Amino acid sequence: MFLLILWLSLLSNFASEKTVQSRPTPCKVFGQIYVEKDPYLATFRVFVEKENEFNADVIVFRESNPLFADRPGFWHFTDKRGFANFTIAYVEDRNLADFVVYFTDRELYAGCNKN
Repeated sequence: MFLLILWLSLLSNFASEKTVQSRPTPCKVFGQIYVEKDPYLATFRVFVEKENEFNADVIVFRESNPLFADRPGFWHFTDKRGFANFTIAYVEDRNLADFVVYFTDRELYAGCNKN
């Protein structure tokens, strides 16, 4: 009886650890990014803010070298899904997005805007 209770306890702990998966925050999304056409296949749905960088969660600089895309806000876009650290899909409706980005052409401004 004791062994049965112990086994069930271990099994429930193992199952709960496997089912709890946390998604990274927008500030931890960096590296190589692949753009999906289907939002259901992407890791994140992203809305692009075009007007005001202060309304964005992440200010993104498009890095040309994947080795330098090593901090929040530095994204290198790849056309090979297998090389990507994250996949995103652009959405037109801000309410459907997981987070909002603003693209900048200045490296200095890139980074996490909100936690």
